[in-house]
Amino acid sequence: MGTDMGMGMGTTMRISDKVVFLIRQILITGINALIGFIILRGLTKIDYALYTIVFSMLAIFSNITNVGITPAMSGIGGKIWDNRREMQTLLNTALRLRNQLGWWFVTPFAAYCIWLLGATGAAWSMVILLVLALLFSAWVQLQSAFYAIVLQLNQAIRRLQQNELIFASMKFLGILLFIFLHCSVVVVVGWITLCTFLNFLMNKRLVGRYTERHAEIGGQYQKEINDIIRSNFARTVYWSLEGQISILLCTVFASTDNIAEIGALGRLSVYFAIFQSFILNYGLPKLAKSHDKKSIQVQTRRIVLAAILIIVPILLWSVLHPQSLIWILGPNYTALKHSLFAFLLAASIGQLGTVVYQVCAAKAWIQMNRFYVPLALPLQAGLIYLLDLSKIDNIILFLSINNLFFLVFNFTMYYFSFNRYQRAQPVL
Repeated sequence: MGTDMGMGMGTTMRISDKVVFLIRQILITGINALIGFIILRGLTKIDYALYTIVFSMLAIFSNITNVGITPAMSGIGGKIWDNRREMQTLLNTALRLRNQLGWWFVTPFAAYCIWLLGATGAAWSMVILLVLALLFSAWVQLQSAFYAIVLQLNQAIRRLQQNELIFASMKFLGILLFIFLHCSVVVVVGWITLCTFLNFLMNKRLVGRYTERHAEIGGQYQKEINDIIRSNFARTVYWSLEGQISILLCTVFASTDNIAEIGALGRLSVYFAIFQSFILNYGLPKLAKSHDKKSIQVQTRRIVLAAILIIVPILLWSVLHPQSLIWILGPNYTALKHSLFAFLLAASIGQLGTVVYQVCAAKAWIQMNRFYVPLALPLQAGLIYLLDLSKIDNIILFLSINNLFFLVFNFTMYYFSFNRYQRAQPVL
């Protein structure tokens, strides 16, 4: 009886924790969404195009220096998460490898950013300042994901979330002031970068509770991570550019206004952020620590089903009340009403594909990535040849087809990886 009561209390506490998490995450997402829409409505189209490029490039650099290191740390960390010394060794190894990759990519990345920002017609002084802020943010991003993984695996989610809430509020107050004062996009980007850096420092300090600080590098961990890097390198480099391909297509084939419009439509994807954060903090760490085949299947189904249930309402909303979403974007973007549903459908397909990929990544089941580039490249080249990409609707069609391929590939990768894992398990 006592055991049953204890189990019941534990379950209640877990449910309570998740409810509190969702409430806080809704608050954090709401603040960040408000920040995004204040910036969207407060900046000119040209300045918002620059803002869109900066944070698109930040996503590219974060992905391009990952090449499987983050999923490898999640997969390995799921086995040793309660060993403080081993977790620190794994953290050291992952940080060292990712910093090395950062140095390899920094020069071509900076040159690419300068070209994209310069193509908008912005002053060179502004371009240089934005690139410097971008490189500093990228340095922070190189490390942030690993510290977050340590905290997620150790279920320090509340503190991780508290830090995020503090600095989201700080970011909001600063942005409100700077937009009111009509400050330039450089000031806006600089303030967001500072808040992100301070949040990172707080999380880094918190990780010290769950690791035993030392400088040792793990040879076996490095070998395991390198094995995953080799199978993921081509796809990650390619995927990093592919993930922000709409910005590149607008730069090459369309106009600066179209960059701002794609960025504005992308703002609506903040709707997915609550769910994304939930699975990152609860679903994926639990999946990473699951080794039973049935448990893995159950966790995967729950995550994918929840993703589908989250996607449906925003699509219905865009059909039934498109004008309300356009009102959120502001008067500069009223012409996008006819493109709204198509863009959100493309984003939803991409979101579902990302969820399936994250499921694979949580178990480090991403070795099939080596096949992605040879399959995706001819498809994309054909779409670029067939579509008139000077029109935003055709850019959205490109994204829809590309994201559908991404989803199908990731489902296939999960299916084959799970079957291989199932065959490798001993028969009891």
